[in-house]
This record gives sequence, structure tokens and C-alpha cells, in this order.
Amino acid sequence: MSLTELNGAWMTDIDDTLVYSGEMPDDRKIDEIAEFIRILKKHNIIWVPMSGVAMVKLGPRILYRLPDDILSNVIYYGGDGSLKYMYNPGIHSWLEDKSFSSLFTEFQAYIILGDSEYRKAITEMNAADTGIDKGLDLNRKIEEIREILKEKGYQSTRCVLDVLKDELKKHGVDPNKSEAYFRGGSVSWMMLGDISADPYHTADNISFRKKLIEISKKWLEDNGNLKSLGTTGINVPFPGARGIKFVLSGNDKERSAREMIKSFNLKPENVLFSGNELFDGGNDNMIRNIDEVQLLSVGDREDSGPCVINGRIKSKHSEIVGVEANSMWMNYVIKHLESGEKWQDILISLKDVQL
Repeated sequence: MSLTELNGAWMTDIDDTLVYSGEMPDDRKIDEIAEFIRILKKHNIIWVPMSGVAMVKLGPRILYRLPDDILSNVIYYGGDGSLKYMYNPGIHSWLEDKSFSSLFTEFQAYIILGDSEYRKAITEMNAADTGIDKGLDLNRKIEEIREILKEKGYQSTRCVLDVLKDELKKHGVDPNKSEAYFRGGSVSWMMLGDISADPYHTADNISFRKKLIEISKKWLEDNGNLKSLGTTGINVPFPGARGIKFVLSGNDKERSAREMIKSFNLKPENVLFSGNELFDGGNDNMIRNIDEVQLLSVGDREDSGPCVINGRIKSKHSEIVGVEANSMWMNYVIKHLESGEKWQDILISLKDVQL
């Protein structure tokens, strides 16, 4: 698709907006998403999913399951704004745009993850990228990393995840159930594992996770946010629905959105973003820094703003939010596109629509 053909873009958060977090969408949901993309493509509107995970995780869950004929109309930004992927129909494969990548150095990754998690992450990434396990080279590489860390003043290679796992033990939680995901420019650590968000939302776990987030921030502060190990530091910018995220400074959905808008020479007012965390501290909220991008909030709350659309849907006894509300808005928009309304006119009218 050439730059001049595009009428606009639908950017979307994934977990608890497009699909439920921690769950594999069924084939019916994949068919719904595919039909949505197909109609957007027909009207020259690109679909731009954004999430914290790399392609190795989102691919099997959603993108690899979509039909080949619509994938040229999809750009995926993952790794919390550190990675960009586009589909190459000539080789029937997703390719990473290396020019966009903003990644941890190997030293930052090692001191965040620790030895065992780093080995696991690198082995999985190498296998996914090349089909070859480079484990034989990994031992030597880790020896080199540890030596350089010592030279830089890190006498102990005890990582932040080791500290957090000790806290799990004290709290009576099995640290072996926790899971870490390295996404290139971020690490997501889930204290209860990669499960649905519900167990994370008990009063006890909410309080405990807040404590772990403060411990993580203090550890980073005590270690200079690891700036000495790269060109930029690492922080914990937002809590997320389940995990604790360690993100390279500057990586977020705003970075992805700005790059997409510039790449396709789009007017921001012709871009819609749907998400469930459009509030202070939410991992979608930085999108509002881009003036005139339309923000469809399908969460149970949002901070108001000139371009923020309250996407909660009133029913007889409650409000419909999240995945169900987002699906209803997707259906509304494609119905009106198919009836002949212009994309720009639909976006202008959304604030006044009651579903």
C-alpha cells in the first residue's frame, strides 16, 4: 500500500481491549478480527496493534492465525514500543524493522533478568529467529558479560528478579510460578505467572504488587537506572494489568504511534486509538501526548480530554467495557464504512454516538 492511498489508521491495544489478557482467543474471535481488518483494508485504513510482547508471543496468539491476504494491511508494534514488524507477502513472513528497534544492551538485560532467565530468553529468541539453538555460544557470551559487569563496578550479578523472587518466598508465593518475558526493549515479570488478570486483582495481590513495584524502582534508583550499561536508562513507567515492566526510557506506545503517523504521512485527526488504560499511570495514556489523535476509551475509567471518547456502553443493569465494548465499536465503525460514510466523518461523530 502506498503512502498516498491511506485514509487513516486504527491503532489498538491488545490485552483487555482486543482480547482478554492471559487467554488464547478462539477461532471465532480470530475470524472477527480478520473480517474487521479486511473491511478496513477495503477502505484504505491500516490496522496497527500495539502491545508489550514481541512477535514470538503475539504471533501464535493472533497474527500468525490471520489470513495471508490481509496482512499487508497490518503493522505490529511490540515490546512496549521497542519493536516494529511488517508482513512481507513475497516470502510469507513477518519481518522486524531493525531501524526502529530500541533495545536493552546485553549487560542491561543480564542484570535485570539474572543468569537463568537470561539464558532462557536468549535461547528462545535465537530459536525463534533462526531455528537454531545457539546455546553453545551462550556460555562464552555470559562469561564475557559477567567480566564486563565487574569492570563497570557490578561486583554482584544478583539481579532485580532475584530480589523480587525472595519477596515472593517471604509472602508465601512460589517463585517458580513467576514468569519473565524479555521483549528486546523491555522485560515483563509476572509474579503469579502468565495467567488471566483476575488473580492479580485480589486486594492482597494488588497491595503486594504495589510493594514489589516500589522495591523494583528503588533497586533501579540504587543502580543508577543502569544508565552506565547503555546509552539510556531503564525504569518502571507503569504497572500494567498483571506484570511489573522494566522498560528502556523512551519506549512506549507514543513512540510507536508517532513513527506510524510519520511513516504514512497521516493527519493525527485521521487516526483512532482504542485502549482500556487511558488514565494517569495507564499504559495507553501516553498516546494523548499526540494532539488530535482520537482516543476511544473502553476501560472502566479514563481521564477526560478534548479527543477522549467514553467508549463504555450502557446496558439495562450495568456498563459494558473492555473486549466486549471494543468489539461493539469495531462493528459500529465497519458498518458505517460499508454504508458509504467517510472515515474522517465517522471519527468526528464518535463522541456523540450512544451504542
